[in-house]
Amino acid sequence: MQIIDRKPVYSATDLVGFLACNHLTDLERARQLGLVRKPQRKDPELEIIIKRGFEHEREYIGQLRAQGRTVHDVSRERPEEMERGAFYREQAQATREAIGRGDDVVYPACFFDGTWLGFADFLLRVEDPAAPLGWSYEVADTKLARSVKAGALLQICVYNEMLSEIQGVFPEHMHVALGGVDKETQTFRTADFRAYVRAVRRRFLEHVAGPGPVYPPPSPSYPEPGEHCGVCSWDEICRKQRRGDDHLSLVADMGARTRASLGE
Repeated sequence: MQIIDRKPVYSATDLVGFLACNHLTDLERARQLGLVRKPQRKDPELEIIIKRGFEHEREYIGQLRAQGRTVHDVSRERPEEMERGAFYREQAQATREAIGRGDDVVYPACFFDGTWLGFADFLLRVEDPAAPLGWSYEVADTKLARSVKAGALLQICVYNEMLSEIQGVFPEHMHVALGGVDKETQTFRTADFRAYVRAVRRRFLEHVAGPGPVYPPPSPSYPEPGEHCGVCSWDEICRKQRRGDDHLSLVADMGARTRASLGE
C-alpha cells in the first residue's frame, strides 16, 4: 500500500497479502497513518532468492529471443527528484504506447489507474484480428517455484483487469514461467478465475474502506501465525505481540483448529 497524490494506492501484492493475513493489511494501513513503523527485514536468504529471480527473468528473455521474439524494454530508473506518482504515470504511459505500437514483447509492463498499481514481467503479443487494435497481449510472469501458486495467478489476474482496459479486450490466457530444472511455462485460461478475483477485490476494498486501524493493539484482527510469516516484514512485531499475550500458538504442536476449539 502506498499514498500517492494523497490517495491510497493498492497493488496485487496487497491483495495476496490480504488473503494470507488480514492483520497484515491492518498493519499496512496503520503504517500509512503513521501509527507504526514498518521493520526493515534483513534476510540474506531472501536477498539470494531475489537475485535468483532476476537471473530467471533474464533466462526467460533468452528463451523468448530463441523463439524469434523481439523483447522491447520499456523500463527506466526513477530520478531522485521525480515524484513517485509522476514516475508511475510515465511508466504506465510507456506501456500503453508499446501496446499501441504492437511491440512483440513488452518488458516490464506498468499499470497505474490512480487506485491500482501493477508491474507485470512480460506482455506477449497475440495476433487477434477481432481485437480493436488488430492484436492483443497476454501476461507472462516468471516465478522461481517449481509449481504455480494461487498467489501468482491472483497477481496476474489483477494485471489482466488493467490490461483489458487498455487494449479493449480481456486476455484469453495467462502464463507462468516456472523455475527448476525444466523451466516449464504453464498456461491458464483467464475466464476460469475472473469471478473469484472480482470477489476477492471486493472483499479487500470493503476491508480497507472500513473503520481505521487501531495501533497498538487491540485491533480488529490478530496476528495468527501462518505460512506468509516466513517472508513478511511485520513478522518481528507479530511474534512480539504473541509472546506478550502468551498466545496458544506458542504451545508445541498446537494447530489453528485446536486453538479455535479452545476459544482463541
